[in-house]
Amino acid sequence: MPKESQTTFFTLKKGNLSDLIQRFAQVLKVYGPVAQKTQFKFDEITDGRQLALDYDTTILPPKKYFFPPKQNTLTFTHSPQLEIHDSLTQTSDETSWNGKLFLVFGVHPCDLAAIRFHDAILTQIYQDPYRARRRREGIVVGLNCSSPCKDSFCLAAGTWNSQDGADIMITDTGPHLVFEVKTQIGQKLVDLANDLLIPASSQIEKEVNSAILELKSKLPDSIKDFNKLPEHLDASYECEMWNRLGKRCFGCGSCTMVCPTCFCFDVHDEVDLNLVNGARVRTWDSCQLVDFALVAGGHNFRPTIASRVRFRIYHKFRIEPDQINQIGCVGCGRCTRTCPADIDMVELLTDLQKGGTE
Repeated sequence: MPKESQTTFFTLKKGNLSDLIQRFAQVLKVYGPVAQKTQFKFDEITDGRQLALDYDTTILPPKKYFFPPKQNTLTFTHSPQLEIHDSLTQTSDETSWNGKLFLVFGVHPCDLAAIRFHDAILTQIYQDPYRARRRREGIVVGLNCSSPCKDSFCLAAGTWNSQDGADIMITDTGPHLVFEVKTQIGQKLVDLANDLLIPASSQIEKEVNSAILELKSKLPDSIKDFNKLPEHLDASYECEMWNRLGKRCFGCGSCTMVCPTCFCFDVHDEVDLNLVNGARVRTWDSCQLVDFALVAGGHNFRPTIASRVRFRIYHKFRIEPDQINQIGCVGCGRCTRTCPADIDMVELLTDLQKGGTE
């Protein structure tokens, strides 16, 4: 972290954002939110004019850069012997800047909380060296929200102002963007553009705090006693709510594919048509798919949609709090927006708190 005597707040004129991104793109691959028709997505950017910093949420969370949807764990060649190359031991052909390869710019607090969730669950409980490597190679620049997102419940989840995991935190105060340095690598990033980022006075910190509190006043307080959900689940395992949800749900897995905290994956081998080269690949998987709990011999531990929906909710709101003392949901609302059956997470959790009787 920067020394206490160092300036931690810097301002950037909005007109200089493009120059700033170009500066960063000279040494790092930069990703950020861009418009995708009526929605937004994280994509590679080389010009600040591509950025949509007023976005509400993205289709997929930025976890895709640390936990890719498809990732080679090793490659192999059979000629004349079987040669195996583990991706963990292979060096990247990309240029490294201070040990970093890429920068994810403009990450909202709920997605920052999800990144920190993965930092915990995929190191303390499940050792994932592939994700750990990607995490070491990336820089995260967070962006405080300026308005509520539709279907989100980040206030209830306590993630509306999360900053842990960010190297720099940005707040839009109107005339300029305020950059708050959170880590040493964040300070090095600021030093890279010290002609564009101007050290700010102590008054700026008050403006930042005021903007954050103004946002809080606009957020809907949609779920009461969010942290007591594990207790409600203990009493609701056999409630009728699960059967009702099972009749509505299509079992498509869309909710898990857009979720910033889900981390299930499948592993399979892909072989080229020449039968010489191939790769062992892991891809995102979903506990909502019918084959997810299917084992050898044909037994399926969760054969019905209702049992799979219940498992997902229990895993996020009961099992994960036991494991890392943190609920596996950040209130981003992506599952609600994506669900083709219009299953609303706020309604589901509110019903759960009432005993699943409504």
